[in-house]
Amino acid sequence: MYIDLSKMNSGFCDRLRQITFCIAYNKILKKKIRKIEIFEIKNKECPYYFTELLKIKNFIVTNVKRKKVKTLQMTPFNSSVSIDTCLKFNKNKNINNFRLLHEWKKTYKLLIPKKKILKKIKKFKKYGKYVCVHSRITDKLVNNYTYFFEIPKKDLILKSQLNEFIENIFGLIPKKYKNIYLATDEMHYRLKLTSILKKEYNLINNRIKFNSNKLRQTSGDDFILDLFIMSESDYLISTTGGNVPDTALMMSQKNKKYIKWISTKQKYRIFFLIRTILFNLRRSFKSLLF
Repeated sequence: MYIDLSKMNSGFCDRLRQITFCIAYNKILKKKIRKIEIFEIKNKECPYYFTELLKIKNFIVTNVKRKKVKTLQMTPFNSSVSIDTCLKFNKNKNINNFRLLHEWKKTYKLLIPKKKILKKIKKFKKYGKYVCVHSRITDKLVNNYTYFFEIPKKDLILKSQLNEFIENIFGLIPKKYKNIYLATDEMHYRLKLTSILKKEYNLINNRIKFNSNKLRQTSGDDFILDLFIMSESDYLISTTGGNVPDTALMMSQKNKKYIKWISTKQKYRIFFLIRTILFNLRRSFKSLLF
């Protein structure tokens, strides 16, 4: 099976959507495929290859040069794990789209970290049950103008919302939990959350190096470690939600409680409604012009 990711020019979790979809689709077709060839390009959004970080259970995965083969190609904007995506890319009338969606989500459980990362993950087993607090900042923290004029599908957060999250963090964590894993993508708010949480909880974090000169400030290994620790947590709290916690939930073998902070308050839901209205007005205005 050949997978061309050249149009998936966004983050790692977006690329996983196309890879897992192709596996699920071929599984339903009952094709006996055990080798997967991937063409992908590193960029600032995703500065690492799939094969550097992950394996797929029962498959041999390799990186290859681009082939002149007509094949399915998704983009970041048409690949959400949803029934709409199944309707768009399923060209076989004999395949039920709801069955395809179910199989697509299941396929995430086939993802396995490379051995060096797996060793680190296993060290966290000793802590038992824990809460994962996920803070996504680098490309999600924006000013008012960007927030209200960005496409509604993109999860964003204002500084005021982030500060409220930090102020209310103790109220979000159930009292029965004592261990906290902090999954963050930049240093400043990681230190801020650490200084607050360590007063009441046992932080079980891995040591992470950040490179503030890059969009993706953590290494690929640290990103995958966060992703799998998040998936194995018993309770997940995220500032913005987005592809990373969504991916972790599909990978998980547990039914966990998930809190997405920017959806918790009525005023935040009103903010999102305003964004949606503004987006639809812009789109209507453009259609009138062109």
